[in-house]
Amino acid sequence: MEKKRNLIFIYVVIFVTFLALFYSPLLFAASNPIILKYSDPSKEGTARTEAAKDTMLEIEKRTGGRVKHEFYWSESLVKAKDSLEALKAGTCDVGGAPDMVYHPGFFPVWQFSQIMFIGGPDLMGVMKAWNEMARTHPKLKEEIDRQGVKFLGTFGYPTTFICKKPLAELSDFKGLKLRAVGPTAKWLSSIGATAVPLTFYEVTEGLARGVIEGTMGYLYVHVPYKFHDFCKFFTATPVANALIFNTWMNLEAWKRLPPDIQKIYEEAWRDYFPEAVLKHTDNETAKQIKALRDGGVKITNLTPAQYARWKESASNLDDEYVEKMKKIGVDGRKIIADFERLYKKYEKK
Repeated sequence: MEKKRNLIFIYVVIFVTFLALFYSPLLFAASNPIILKYSDPSKEGTARTEAAKDTMLEIEKRTGGRVKHEFYWSESLVKAKDSLEALKAGTCDVGGAPDMVYHPGFFPVWQFSQIMFIGGPDLMGVMKAWNEMARTHPKLKEEIDRQGVKFLGTFGYPTTFICKKPLAELSDFKGLKLRAVGPTAKWLSSIGATAVPLTFYEVTEGLARGVIEGTMGYLYVHVPYKFHDFCKFFTATPVANALIFNTWMNLEAWKRLPPDIQKIYEEAWRDYFPEAVLKHTDNETAKQIKALRDGGVKITNLTPAQYARWKESASNLDDEYVEKMKKIGVDGRKIIADFERLYKKYEKK
């Protein structure tokens, strides 16, 4: 009997020792987590920023608390146009901005993602297509790798106009000063408007001061940034679904992460973030439309004939991109076709 008790005691000691050896590192890691600083130029509470926050909280959950995030919103740590360089320098560990919009010279091949009237309005379709192309297309991947940061994900949203005057016919644009960037700015100039290249985060002040009379923008932020306080006409028909935000990680911070946490990070931004975006935008769309109407905004949807005229007037943008790509040995037409194919593959039917 005594021998049996001693044997049980030995087994218990071995088992407890095993648990201590196995779980101690995990417990230590959870009590001493890796702290990552996340910088975002947008304010907390929009559909995209809530989806980003949800994604990082999900990462914390999946890592068992071994990773924690500090959040810096509204350009409180880094200005939007400085985001890419700040990430390289390690001012923040994770973050992003409309980098492909603000720095087209760094991403010439990626400028297909700014072209009007390609793809469609589906959020899942564009994000999944861009993410796949970032991982698999040699030229697009090369441009990203050249920046010296770790690519995590993309975000796009249908581009619309909100203005102090109604916009339905092409002639309505003539003489107006509208905030716009990229191919949309070129299109506006071609139809008689003046494109003013403010950053998105300067629009509210620009409207208040009369620097601009309207802006290209996105329904999910028109209300949070109070554009409707100044602009009483919203053209709801999208003219593009552009890549307006990139999320990256500092390369040294990425290399310091254990392989299992790297895998969790990649999977969360690839799969969880797009679903979180859909959840928040689905919840917010009706509220945003109601807020616009309650604020006295008149909402216009283009007729099929009006839309066709707008699209036709922008048809040269595709050709311009293709010609630029030809000069650097890239088949721009194929890149646009590949994007259209992937968009159709991933869009929610």
